[in-house]
Amino acid sequence: MQKFILLRGHQGSGKSTYAAELITQFQNEHPNAQIVHIENDKELTNAQGEYQWSRDALAAAQEKGRAMMRNALKRGQQSPQQALLIINSDTNQKATNCIQMLQSARKHGFQTEVYRLHNFYPNHHNVDESSVLAAYVKLNQNPLRDEIHVPAVQAMSPEQHAQIQEMTQFQNRAPQYDAARHTHITEDYLRHGRRDFSIKASKKHPQLSVLKYARSVFYENRFDNALLEMRGIVLDPHNQIIIRPFNKVFNYSERIAANSRYPIAISDNHRINAVVKVNGFLGCCTFVQLPEHHPSHGADFDQQTLYSTTGSLDSDFAKLVQRHCAQYQALFQAYPNHTFMFEITDPSDVHIIQETFGETLIGIRNVATGEQFTETQLDQIAQQHGIARPQTISNITFGELKALLKTVEHEGFMVFDAATGEMLFKLKSPYYLISKFLGRSNAGNIARKLDKRYVDEEYYPLIDHIREHQATFNAMSEHEKIAFIQAFLREL
Repeated sequence: MQKFILLRGHQGSGKSTYAAELITQFQNEHPNAQIVHIENDKELTNAQGEYQWSRDALAAAQEKGRAMMRNALKRGQQSPQQALLIINSDTNQKATNCIQMLQSARKHGFQTEVYRLHNFYPNHHNVDESSVLAAYVKLNQNPLRDEIHVPAVQAMSPEQHAQIQEMTQFQNRAPQYDAARHTHITEDYLRHGRRDFSIKASKKHPQLSVLKYARSVFYENRFDNALLEMRGIVLDPHNQIIIRPFNKVFNYSERIAANSRYPIAISDNHRINAVVKVNGFLGCCTFVQLPEHHPSHGADFDQQTLYSTTGSLDSDFAKLVQRHCAQYQALFQAYPNHTFMFEITDPSDVHIIQETFGETLIGIRNVATGEQFTETQLDQIAQQHGIARPQTISNITFGELKALLKTVEHEGFMVFDAATGEMLFKLKSPYYLISKFLGRSNAGNIARKLDKRYVDEEYYPLIDHIREHQATFNAMSEHEKIAFIQAFLREL
């Protein structure tokens, strides 16, 4: 008998206990059986029984689990007479991953069983209840064919049932708009949408939290209108917005993709304005001046200039923002409760494109309303205060911009509608893309990257050039590779 058992359940559903019962049952029936038990929590618990979670530790545990699965399946195939049980007792929320594991097991001749658990025991790892309930809802929304539902010994409470019903209804509709706060990040969204974003409290200002969409949202393109705002937006304990950076902006390629949630159709004759994109990192500066009626009036961050990035108020990058931009303190105070956004370029953070180091003003946004200053307004303020601004190309056709794009040696452009001023998309240059694509290569992926099927025909000479000097190229650092590529591109 060779069997693969997949358990599915939220935190506190009793997966570990049920796995132990199934293992004992299998061993009683097959005394000489080999048991392979895959569970991330086992890998995240040290010898003293202390649970130590981190993103890196979880990734390592997941990779170890995949390796254990592969090795056990191979061992079972090589010794078909050996009794063998593989049991996976992770949460297993994602149906596609579950299906892949089940198909692989069946391909190797294993019987398969899937059990879904519904207990609501207190979880041992202090996972907040909203995350637990979100996991339960996600499992409900990703059922597997033939999974066996195990009746609950410890059923959900009436309060948990009501929250689950509310959460299910929430996830089945588009985010609502809070007109008073001018945001899609509503109280409901903060309560029920937690699986899609993180809330990181500031160490310097513990009353403030930075919201950032989850990596999976980015990789799977699962954005909605609320998540588009979570690019470093900062809330106080009353969920009032204190810092409001740009919303996420898509690349042109993302907006014309077949499955895009934000499709766009723009002809070559469409007139646009294009702003050169500086290749640095986003720094935000906000002087907070709260009125007396504001619930956070008088807090430690009130009457302060806050410096932040897309993910933190405390990081080294946030400190870099302050180092570069504190000189404009008087300007920030002249526009209280406005988030000033700069592209920061610094010797300690070298990017693909070599830029002049410093700070470039790229946006100002009213924190309360979300209204953005126009490029003309930004030019005027920058000129008055001696601040650098990116080059702007006004009122040209999109076709003309695409032709120009092939000749530039910078990251690309931010593209705006010439008539309305609406920000449309980012447009990256071939010079930047090919530098990044090939510059961030290693011995493991360089062969695929040198396949001419993956690049435009005009870059075939570059591919040939790298192949001719491949040993030397492989030995270079990332920045040396980028310099090597860019030097050749200038000769094309």
